[in-house]
Amino acid sequence: MIKLIQEYFTASAEKYPNNIAVDVWHEEKKTKKEALEMSFSRLDQYSNQLARHLKSKGVKRGDRVALMFMKIASVDAIASILAILKCDAVYVPIGHNLPAARVAKILDDSGAKLLIYRLCPIEELKKQIKRQDLQFIKLDYDDRLQIYQESTDPLPYANTSDDAAYIMYTSGSTGNPKGVMITHANIINATDWAVEEFGITSEDKMSQHPPLSFDLSTFDLYCAFKTGATLYPVSDNLSLFPGELIKFIEETGLTVWNSVPSVMVYLWNSGLIKPDRLPTLRKIFFNGEGFPARYLAEWMKTYPDKQFVNMYGPTETTVQCSFYRIPAPPTDLTKLVPIGKATGGMEIFAVDGELYVGGKGVGLGYWHNPQKTAESFIEFPGKGRVYKTGDLVSLRGDGNYEFIGRKDNQVKVRGNRIELGDVDAALYSLPYVNEAVAIAIPDIATDGNKLVVFVDLKDKKEEQYIKEDLAKTIPNYMIPDEVRFSKLPKTSTGKIDRPKLKNDYLRSKN
Repeated sequence: MIKLIQEYFTASAEKYPNNIAVDVWHEEKKTKKEALEMSFSRLDQYSNQLARHLKSKGVKRGDRVALMFMKIASVDAIASILAILKCDAVYVPIGHNLPAARVAKILDDSGAKLLIYRLCPIEELKKQIKRQDLQFIKLDYDDRLQIYQESTDPLPYANTSDDAAYIMYTSGSTGNPKGVMITHANIINATDWAVEEFGITSEDKMSQHPPLSFDLSTFDLYCAFKTGATLYPVSDNLSLFPGELIKFIEETGLTVWNSVPSVMVYLWNSGLIKPDRLPTLRKIFFNGEGFPARYLAEWMKTYPDKQFVNMYGPTETTVQCSFYRIPAPPTDLTKLVPIGKATGGMEIFAVDGELYVGGKGVGLGYWHNPQKTAESFIEFPGKGRVYKTGDLVSLRGDGNYEFIGRKDNQVKVRGNRIELGDVDAALYSLPYVNEAVAIAIPDIATDGNKLVVFVDLKDKKEEQYIKEDLAKTIPNYMIPDEVRFSKLPKTSTGKIDRPKLKNDYLRSKN
């Protein structure tokens, strides 16, 4: 029985040694020095070698090790994940395009012993880091030659299934990112259920679209690890050009696609989605935000023989805690499709309209944040330990839950979950800002949200100037779509009147 998630990979390496584990699609890959594809057997050996190298740097059980890679370096990225786990350590994935200040906060908060990276400039990051004990490993071609001198023999493990496997950082309401701790047992429950439920096999070719720092990516990783399927990382550049992305799906022969809905909306709006395109795709999963019904209906009408599955789950509940197989194209285009029923080993229920989640996928809590953990992870009578999602839901007559909205100021913008307070904090960090507030505004063009900030400035600044300053401290997906300049209205208690700002904005657009 699998107890640790790296054992998935080793078992597949023994059963399917010659299956390609990771294949980085690149038209010029045969002329490149980098390893752009690697078999299960060789990647298992390479990760053993890298694990020994990490241990020589002092990595031991329970240490946090951060990693930061571009998608073209996915072979090394996945080898690093496996190596960290094989050291009985905890991996901390960080987006390669985050501002240096944000990365420094994550490294500081996690207490990472080491940062493994490749193809990521870190000169500015090193200026931001105050710690002297943080080590850096740049996994370039020369480093790999050195690592290849290590033994390929398997390593003994001391971890248990209840130990943390990764810490994934999400937006925090105080302006500081918060790390969600997920265990080996959490991931095993989610993976075993998904593989059986959806019939994923060694013959599948799976997209790996979300960044490794986004929990949606773990569905792809561990389903492939368990089954011997091949992962095809989707580069950032591919996502910018719909024609290239469709070409990628067709030329790699992908059978499983998994992404946020906004990517599928983008593809549909390109006008390139036709009945004779994407012939090998069998299963299409989406997660992370609601899929606008009118776009989903068009996709399903175009491809009546493909499976479409809506997955729902906060990072704190390990990728997904509910799912809904969509039986037919939606006819009510004013509603999102349901988030469905609980996945295997999980339980979902509502208390005063708020969705609570219990079961084997509920994580350990927030790293070094006992107060926030105690607020969100509670003991519920008769249910055990549960997570309060903050999502408002309603239960349909057929037993499926529908998502209604957020209880607090946490919202989804372009598929990313952010807390508006995080954006507020970044705005207030700018010396020329007097008052500021971020508000999510319904976007008719995409049926999603756009981010609008209202600012009262001490000194006059142009909108683009403010956005560029924000980009130094927060990720690109949190940069507002629009900046409005005004005095901010207040409620009777002296708080900024968010509803008034939102209503006034909507009226100004009508």
